[in-house]
Amino acid sequence: MTILKTIFNTILDALFPRTTSELESLSYSPEQAWQKLPHAPRPPLPRTDSIFAYKDEKVAKLVWNIKYKKSAKAIAIGGYALRLRLVELIKKHVTSIFQNFVIIPIPITKRRKNERGYNQCELLVNEIERLDIDKKFIICKDLLGRVHHLSRQTLKNREDRLESAKGIFTVNEETRKRIMNEDNQIGNELEIINSENNIDNTIIIVIDDVITTGSTMKEAMETLQNAGFKNVFGLSLAH
Repeated sequence: MTILKTIFNTILDALFPRTTSELESLSYSPEQAWQKLPHAPRPPLPRTDSIFAYKDEKVAKLVWNIKYKKSAKAIAIGGYALRLRLVELIKKHVTSIFQNFVIIPIPITKRRKNERGYNQCELLVNEIERLDIDKKFIICKDLLGRVHHLSRQTLKNREDRLESAKGIFTVNEETRKRIMNEDNQIGNELEIINSENNIDNTIIIVIDDVITTGSTMKEAMETLQNAGFKNVFGLSLAH
């Protein structure tokens, strides 16, 4: 796999030579990127946030290197930025010492993952987990699943994108029960109380690489809300 990846990256480099902006963005340390890359406007969805402005060529190339080249340098920059913003989110929303912050990546279909060999959002979440030495976050990669992939979105307007995104996600019921601490004995009043408290104290944060119109993130968040999670937020590396 490493040899194939090297060959693939060599072909990509030949077909798409690295621009000055790309080389500059990958020359940054994670700390420098946080300071120097332009920050994004707020996405067109409530309860969502993005870090870097995707219209900037350096940011676009950074995301491209994560998504298509699995660049360790780009992933380190992305994971660092996402973790910093997540810490800010905790400070803003923490109301209880029992608060659980569950981080989940936007999933891709099994077919797409087999083709590419990885999910770029999982790579970013892995980096968040590596940096989370204080264990502030609960990483959960199997709560949300993807039923099918979106057709090509480039030429669609926002309304069409929102419509085509409907029904693309599903919730893993066993994982949902585990997070909510549900018990099979419905008549156990104590267990029901504990389950309700766990729902109230659980904040789900969905991680994506890019939010464009917000159709994919909106559908992911609504799927989780329909499954019973009250506090769902979205965060992307770029918008």
